[in-house]
Amino acid sequence: MPNLSRWQRINGSQLWISLISAIVLGVLVWVVVRTMGYVEGEEFSPTHFRSRRFSFYEIPIIHWQITPIVRVSSTPSTALLLTQQNWISLPPTAPADWHLVSLRRGGRGLQDDDAALLLDQLRLERDGSPYWSQWSQKHPKLASVLWPTIGKLAQRELYILMPRLLERVRPIDTVDALQATQREYLEREYASLVRDMRAAGMDGLADALAAEAAQYSRGSSSKGVGTP
Repeated sequence: MPNLSRWQRINGSQLWISLISAIVLGVLVWVVVRTMGYVEGEEFSPTHFRSRRFSFYEIPIIHWQITPIVRVSSTPSTALLLTQQNWISLPPTAPADWHLVSLRRGGRGLQDDDAALLLDQLRLERDGSPYWSQWSQKHPKLASVLWPTIGKLAQRELYILMPRLLERVRPIDTVDALQATQREYLEREYASLVRDMRAAGMDGLADALAAEAAQYSRGSSSKGVGTP
């Protein structure tokens, strides 16, 4: 009996040690996930000109998502105006493609992706008001040429071309001048992209870009490349 009692005490001590260890480990995992496993970011639909912020928790390092994704609309007022005025034509279906705008994992800094180049412009303010919203309402005919082109570039994920294009059209006040500026700029940039794609052995993408570039050479940019 004394031996049995001794083993019971030993087993009881091991059970408590195991239980406390499990609790401590669980607390450590919870702290690590809370401090390093939080993921947040933003994404953009190039077909619908809508953006949304998202967040969830994951297990760090292995990036194993452990909570559902929470999404909240973050669409700039300028983007809403563009679709309301039909300068960006909305498909009848719900958004299917989403491009990453920014991402932050744990304690790391926010990292922007290419789509941020467009979202930054859509959120650009001057004197406390959305700049491109005011510009578009002041120049509706120019907007009907510019924004379909921006929409087409977004669907191609060619965000890198947008800041310079938008900068060049800012002072323009006639449709002919905007069409000419847009055509000259995109012809040159597309030609450069086609060369880069062929050099990288991506002939299929190069052919597609070359076909789009031909639209400018034919002068079809007068209706905006996003317009049928």
